[in-house]
Amino acid sequence: MSEPAKWKIELVNELTNEINNSEVAAIVSISGLRNKEFQKIRNDLRSDVKIQVLRTRLLKRAIANSNKTNIGKLIDLTSGQIALLTTKESPKSVYDKLESGRTKAAARGGEIAEEDIVIEPKETNFPPGPMITVFQKVGISAGIEKGKIVIKNEVTLVKKGEVIRKDKAQVLEKLEILPVTVGLDLISAYQDGIVFNRDVLSITLNSLINDLSNAFFKAKHLALDITYLVPEIVPELMQKAFIQAQALSLDANFVDEKYLDLYLRKAAVNASTLNAITNKDLNNETIEDKPEEKKEDKKEESSEDDAASGLGSLFG
Repeated sequence: MSEPAKWKIELVNELTNEINNSEVAAIVSISGLRNKEFQKIRNDLRSDVKIQVLRTRLLKRAIANSNKTNIGKLIDLTSGQIALLTTKESPKSVYDKLESGRTKAAARGGEIAEEDIVIEPKETNFPPGPMITVFQKVGISAGIEKGKIVIKNEVTLVKKGEVIRKDKAQVLEKLEILPVTVGLDLISAYQDGIVFNRDVLSITLNSLINDLSNAFFKAKHLALDITYLVPEIVPELMQKAFIQAQALSLDANFVDEKYLDLYLRKAAVNASTLNAITNKDLNNETIEDKPEEKKEDKKEESSEDDAASGLGSLFG
């Protein structure tokens, strides 16, 4: 079995010392980053962190050789195109800086659209020529106006979640549309025996406060429902008891001068209801009597008519 190259042994030893002497060691993904973009990010963070692009196998070896407690858990999270980030800052601070440093970039083809990529009608800077055919091939309606290529109609070139094809990526770059967000993605970070993943580090203070607030109100609501006596619900329980006592005294006609206005209102409502019912009964009786009167009147008229016709036949 051949011995590893000397430079590899030296590099692993250097990395191991770097990890041992740093308060925080983090694994970041550089997948999708162009060299120009990566160098800009590295320069922006140079004063706060050290970033080294490494072969995965060598980094795993350096982590395994480290004397720090539980740092071996980083090995399982080390894969793909990665870099080692070391710093004195906290994992949360590093995560926030990496997220704030993310920028928009041109697509190269093969990326997933983060949102709908919409091309709006506009005049371009392209003169009449082959570019109009390029537009039309990817589904962009284009024409010539005043010596320039004009995009005539709005079109959704790529829908959210779809792969950006290379030909469409080239058109987007020509139109100076930057649909891709690039930056260093923090995979995990180690500090004081604990490995933090990005799900934990992405929690913000506002989201934490909102979650705690929602949990408090849900717990308070549950305590009220089951009458679980804790100081936080005492005011609501007192108010609930007061309202129930008022309702009970009204139902039982137990008069208390403190709530005389309630009893007077109850009496007024009852009187109004009784008056409505009485008037309704009287109206019903009047309506029912009228047809009978009409029937009697018709009978009397009929009798008079019969008598008149009898007399007429007698003296006719």
